[in-house]
Amino acid sequence: MSPDAPSTPPRPSASVVVRRHLVLVGVFVVLGAIGGWFYGSSAPPTYTSTARVLVNPSVGNPFVPSASAVRQDELTSMETEAQVARSAEVLRTVAVDHPLTTAALQAGLQIVVPPNTQVLEISWTGADGVLAQEVTAAVAKSYLENRVRRFDAVNTHRIDQVDTQTARVVADLEAATAASHSGTPAARSFQSELATALRNELVGLRAQRTALETSAAPAGSVIAPATSPKAARDLVATAAPVLGALGGLLIGYLCALLRERLGRAVGSVAEVEAAGLHVTAVPRPGLRDRVLRRDNAAAVDATIRHLRAAILDAEPSPASIAIAAPSAKRAGADAVAVSEALAASIARSGHAAVLVRTTSGPATNGLVLDDGLTELLQHERLDVRELLHSTVEPLLCVLPSGAAGPHLADLLLTDRVRPVLETLAEAGNVVVVQSPGLDTPEGEAVARAAATVIVVVTLGRTPRSALERAVRDAAGHGPVAGLVLNRHDAILRPPAIADEPGAAHGQVSTDRLGQRLRARR
Repeated sequence: MSPDAPSTPPRPSASVVVRRHLVLVGVFVVLGAIGGWFYGSSAPPTYTSTARVLVNPSVGNPFVPSASAVRQDELTSMETEAQVARSAEVLRTVAVDHPLTTAALQAGLQIVVPPNTQVLEISWTGADGVLAQEVTAAVAKSYLENRVRRFDAVNTHRIDQVDTQTARVVADLEAATAASHSGTPAARSFQSELATALRNELVGLRAQRTALETSAAPAGSVIAPATSPKAARDLVATAAPVLGALGGLLIGYLCALLRERLGRAVGSVAEVEAAGLHVTAVPRPGLRDRVLRRDNAAAVDATIRHLRAAILDAEPSPASIAIAAPSAKRAGADAVAVSEALAASIARSGHAAVLVRTTSGPATNGLVLDDGLTELLQHERLDVRELLHSTVEPLLCVLPSGAAGPHLADLLLTDRVRPVLETLAEAGNVVVVQSPGLDTPEGEAVARAAATVIVVVTLGRTPRSALERAVRDAAGHGPVAGLVLNRHDAILRPPAIADEPGAAHGQVSTDRLGQRLRARR
């Protein structure tokens, strides 16, 4: 029974941790998704309205086409207009007529410049659809009015400059005209030419002033009024269930990792082999059984048969096998169920088998409490074959723990148990012993008396310290192998053991057994 031991990783990976604590992680994922859904459904929807404004080139605006202008310059100018449209100067006028602050208006306002256009797309998003449409229209109107004011301010400033220059030229012209009538001929000629130049400059200034006064043009127009508000949910609210599930996955993984680090139970086959125990058999459930954590009785039954084959094919084949859990308090019931299933499997394969119970208390599977191992250990002259109980399996008998159950723990000594097991083995039986936990003196005594020890490890239940101590203590007593079970494994236990004293196995006499039962009464 020397199985192939897989390599043991120093630390479990994230996928292994999640797989071991799949239920815990799944609960957090579901809770996170539900919490995100509640948050997303409770978040109020937002409404968006959009208006389009056509911007006309005008004097006083950077967006003035010229022969040297290129599309990049025009686009930069439109970006400037977009910044002006969302400025506090424009939004202060809107805030006067609406119950919103300038900061609140800026938070919901979005200005977009479509490529290669002279259009501004003005959108505003808020919790009230009617208010969103009103604010969008008001922003477009306020922007155009602001643009007109800026044009008028620049144009007025230029007219004032032209008027100032005109007044200066008129004064110079009057002085030059007066000087042209006196002085030397040369001086009069110079003043006359200067007066002519000033008259020409004055004509240009008057033409420039006329052009500025007549250059009024529309600053732009609303080509698409504010649309009806469209309801939409915030991106965070829409993705809240997914974000909640991801958050739950992270929290669940951290909790699983914390349990993995602080937990004392064995979590994987690799940890079992790292403790020094060779794993002979382990159930391999299907993918659906692993995900749903369903009972996989068929996989466990196949594992029991694999263990039976390993025992019967061993050279030499062990005559007595002790089935024990590392700890008497944890996973002890699994070891009892495995011993019953293994004994029944050996009997079904055509080999005579005896199941020896060493646990005190009421017997399981319908077995009537009767004389058994306790009486054998107390009275050496009793014949073990007379105390065997036959079962529905023709080749399977059971040796109960005995009537004096509470005293059995004091009688389980190696030199007392070994002769009983040897007697049963010499009669041609394969003896399967339900051993107490290996962390007890009784379990150690039974393990020393048996030819082979099968340690039953249940993932998630068996303490690591108990496993390491059991492997260390049982290593010098003989061959030790391991059977690893998952926490949700279901073991197919044999049919009920009937209280039918028959001679088919062990040559038990019905009359003698009946006399013994009547004597006890």
